[in-house]
Amino acid sequence: MPVKKLSIVASLLAAWCLSIGSTKIANAHPHMWVDLKSRIVLHRDASPSAIQQEWLFDDFFSTALIEEAGLHPDGLEAGLRGEISEIMMNLRPYDYFTLVKRDGVPMPLKWVGEVTAEIRGNRVWMGFTVAIEGPVDLGTQKFSYAIFDPTYYIEMFHAEGETIPFDGRAPAGCGTEIEQPNPSADAIALSQSPSLDANPDNTIGRLFAETVHVKCQ
Repeated sequence: MPVKKLSIVASLLAAWCLSIGSTKIANAHPHMWVDLKSRIVLHRDASPSAIQQEWLFDDFFSTALIEEAGLHPDGLEAGLRGEISEIMMNLRPYDYFTLVKRDGVPMPLKWVGEVTAEIRGNRVWMGFTVAIEGPVDLGTQKFSYAIFDPTYYIEMFHAEGETIPFDGRAPAGCGTEIEQPNPSADAIALSQSPSLDANPDNTIGRLFAETVHVKCQ
């Protein structure tokens, strides 16, 4: 995953929050939350081809995003499409906040298809798919992925107790497991540092991220 001084998305989100005259955010990270859903798309030969994702933004950011989208001259729906397209463009240098590994080695990814977005209740939802570039043999190779903001500006978790499904027929004996993060005391202290916004650390987000593993008997 490319590393830059500051996540473009984090800057964009911070600007949106400030633009609506929000209350001052606390220094401790994270500042935003995303509820995740994901599934592993399989080829006909049962090798992983893509990761389908759904992001549900928190109430606060959703309010800011809806207000911004509502300013579009063609209406809210067109404005939301534009805002979500901009988010996806900004996520591209970061592999869409998705880190896929085969035998512990990161794999290249690309966004495929269209991003879809809608307002659910008072929250903004979007769905998209990232394709995995390279073969994976689930029977002989370790396969895992994590979805996270490298700067930990945004916290991203699947629902408690959720099982990651396969889209397609998985090899016999294969299933998924979500490994929960176990950050050290030093990492937690760093996440609470008042200077973290001014001097982002692109390694901290991984320490607070879930990891999805495929395990085959």
